[in-house]
Amino acid sequence: MKKVIVAYIPVLHEGYRRFIEKHKDAKVIYIFGKDIILEFDHLSKEIRALDPKLVLKSLESWGLISKAKILKHNDLQKLNNYKYNIVVPDEDVTKELSEKYLKKASVFYDPIFLRWDKHKSMEQKPIEADQKISSEEFDKNAIRETLKASERASDWWRRVGAAIVKNKKIIIIAHNRHLPSPHSPYANGDPRNNFHKGVNIELSTAIHAEADLISQAAKKGIPLKGSSMYVSVFPCPPCAKLVARSGISKLYYGGGYGVLDGEDILKASGVEIIYVDLMAEK
Repeated sequence: MKKVIVAYIPVLHEGYRRFIEKHKDAKVIYIFGKDIILEFDHLSKEIRALDPKLVLKSLESWGLISKAKILKHNDLQKLNNYKYNIVVPDEDVTKELSEKYLKKASVFYDPIFLRWDKHKSMEQKPIEADQKISSEEFDKNAIRETLKASERASDWWRRVGAAIVKNKKIIIIAHNRHLPSPHSPYANGDPRNNFHKGVNIELSTAIHAEADLISQAAKKGIPLKGSSMYVSVFPCPPCAKLVARSGISKLYYGGGYGVLDGEDILKASGVEIIYVDLMAEK
């Protein structure tokens, strides 16, 4: 079988060099041409993207692979053949392209990280806590209180509770809520219904529990430096950014997964992440 590479390469960096070097036994590397790129509306937002012709010249100068070409639709027709072993980065656009045009070929999805595509942006990842678990009674009780608070949320699909703790005392507790009324999405319709999961997440009538806590602290003039936050579910990326910039030093969570760069942002800001296992014995 003839091995070739098919990839969307908006810019060149070390990740792409490693990817190509890993598969340097490929006969040809095809990079998305403008006509192919136009099939994916969201790629038009990629302001870093170079003209494919410039990328092609740069790839040729690297000399890592014998031949580089700009991918066109007639190339896809030729590659849609059992004789081809096609390597692609495991990304949303290459998956969609392969499912649409390369059903007859043998396609291998390389899991290398090259950019934040749609799939990776929404992927749920286990959190690597700085401390594997906490079985302290106070921590477990605090998480239980956040779970109780979450039950007060009017959101049918997502219920999260959170609390700010100072000196082993809960000083503020909150849950995700809709504004201006808990019934806003049910009275006027939920704007989230207009979008797919992960798309335009800022267009919502809801405020998340973590953001509500930090807002309450600001309103009441309570400094958060050195305090701890307890959450029933690990924060989303926007809330992780708020926590990272608030002065909170420890984040205790009772479950959930990390999405996008939330965990990295917290750790880079020195926030200690601690998983509280409600079932663990002290």
